[in-house]
Amino acid sequence: MSNRIFSGIRPSGKLHLGNYLGAIKNWIELQDKPDTEQAIFAVVDYHGITTPFDPKTYKQQAMDVILDYLAAGLAPKKVLLMRQSRVSQHTELAWIFNTITPVSWLDRLPTYREQLEKSPKYNHMGLLDYPVLMAADILIYKSNVVPVGEDQMPHIDLTNEIAKKFNSMFGQTFDPVKAHLAEGARIMSLQEPTKKMSKTGDDGIALSDAPDVIREKIKKAVTDSGKEIIYDPEKKPAVSNLLTIHHLLSGKAIKSIENEYFGKSYSEFKSDLAEVVADFLKPFQERRKELEADMTYVEDLLIESEEKAKEMAQKTLDEVKTRMGLL
Repeated sequence: MSNRIFSGIRPSGKLHLGNYLGAIKNWIELQDKPDTEQAIFAVVDYHGITTPFDPKTYKQQAMDVILDYLAAGLAPKKVLLMRQSRVSQHTELAWIFNTITPVSWLDRLPTYREQLEKSPKYNHMGLLDYPVLMAADILIYKSNVVPVGEDQMPHIDLTNEIAKKFNSMFGQTFDPVKAHLAEGARIMSLQEPTKKMSKTGDDGIALSDAPDVIREKIKKAVTDSGKEIIYDPEKKPAVSNLLTIHHLLSGKAIKSIENEYFGKSYSEFKSDLAEVVADFLKPFQERRKELEADMTYVEDLLIESEEKAKEMAQKTLDEVKTRMGLL
């Protein structure tokens, strides 16, 4: 069975190393697999407006994510790149799904309360309904594989529940969706290693960070009690996170890195790690500068890609409406 893949990232800040290692690296591998029929990667800017944002910079933030996608290695000849807000079929299908999704299914998910804790004054229906739009994002292309982190698994389960209910009410339309999890899906904060690296604040390494900025951030990264540089996520979460980053960027086995720094100091390990990160990001940053110098090319390929996405999405929407007696 061939795979149709969909995934997306919110334009809520500069993409960081966790986004690359946990998502984009995985996407690049999937775009080259022979069983990939179609891959669609989005900037989910409608999801982004469910939390505080600046209208003056938001459009550019979305374009910055597209530039990062291209610079990282997503190939427009192999995948479709699009901005969620430019393909209106996403929200139209989400409304249809709203009419069959019990509120209790949404209320049991942790997403709503987690976002309220972050921004208590930013309370609105979009926070509660976020997972329904995510289900529409996936199913509008009849995607059956979704690269996600483990924290998104409840949303994949909900997507399948919505699809199953639609099928039972109106006839077989959507196939089951599988999550595709990859190593490195949870790169943690440099300051709070029990939390994921964030696109906001100073706890992560942005893909666009200059070498001196990278060195300073890793120098300030928290470490654990004890001097041993060993991988133990429970007892030494901070050092384990740094070891994971080194392993994923250098290609060295974690055991090999542990042996290399046996008896050495945290500061020596972090100094070397900073150079590994800076060297890894150098070609990405060079490619990004080339793209920034030719924005007409970027905008043209994005518009072409979005038109193709609209065609695919409209076919699904027409089928859904016909089954429901709306067409």
